Amino acid sequence: MLRVGEKCMVGLLAFGLLGLALGCDNKDACKSVPECAKQGKCTVDQSGACKVGSDQDCRANEPCKLHGKCTAKDGACAAQADDDCKNSQDCKSAGVCDVYAGNCIDLAKSISPECSKTCQSEGKCAMKGGQCVALSRQHCTGTSEEKPESESVCRKEGLCAAENGRCVAASSEDCAKSVACKEHSLCTAKEGLCVATDEDCKKGNACSSDGKCGVNDGKCAAISAADCKQSSRCKLDGTCSLKDGACIAASDADCHASAVCSKAKRCIAKGGACVGASKGGGASAAGPSGPAPDAIPAAKKTSGTGFF
Repeated sequence: MLRVGEKCMVGLLAFGLLGLALGCDNKDACKSVPECAKQGKCTVDQSGACKVGSDQDCRANEPCKLHGKCTAKDGACAAQADDDCKNSQDCKSAGVCDVYAGNCIDLAKSISPECSKTCQSEGKCAMKGGQCVALSRQHCTGTSEEKPESESVCRKEGLCAAENGRCVAASSEDCAKSVACKEHSLCTAKEGLCVATDEDCKKGNACSSDGKCGVNDGKCAAISAADCKQSSRCKLDGTCSLKDGACIAASDADCHASAVCSKAKRCIAKGGACVGASKGGGASAAGPSGPAPDAIPAAKKTSGTGFF
């Protein structure tokens, strides 16, 4: 294809001065070429080639009208504003209404490379307004499928809906399906988070095992000595007394009634746990998760919950 300048030279050679009348010095010569309408290359440069010379070259033609690329940048038409994308034909037909890196895309279905870390941990997958945000359920669940990904904030914490740029708990149903509900009884949606209620805690494992049958600041906590005494940890580890929202071994009497005393000789209360006597006669440093090193021979250790 001849450049505009080359076409003028042919015209001059063939028609002499008539070539000038045919448009050799015409600044609008590029407006009639196909590249003007399709790419915004409507301005003649010094070499006679057609180029994108201004925003108007883009706005008056297909790059802007069809694709939201309404700004001249680095010799091409580029998308630089959300409003340009929203007014484009592509937005209406394909839903690509957000500007990103010079193009119009659907941010709700995209993961920006610079947001890969926050996408995994918080569901904030899209760069918008200079920060990583969550824009869709897909961002919060980590998939377009109905079942959320196992490492997503939806599966872990029940935060499955995008609201104001972050993932939130929009329903108790989402909370009930989460790991937070199963492990910590955080099964009810409240103010964008999954929290525990009295009913949630009473039905949860932490109530029967640890005596955490009540609620404190949205989480399950031990609120009565009776709950501590009825817990399996009281029978196993001697944590039968209430202190600061937790069940602890507060006295030797708590320890004497437990399995760790009868089976592992950890019968002395120290630091909220039952420990064994040291060789010198004092309490050893064993905690509730296992006996003192010399309290029971290794051959007699058995696996189980609360003690060995």
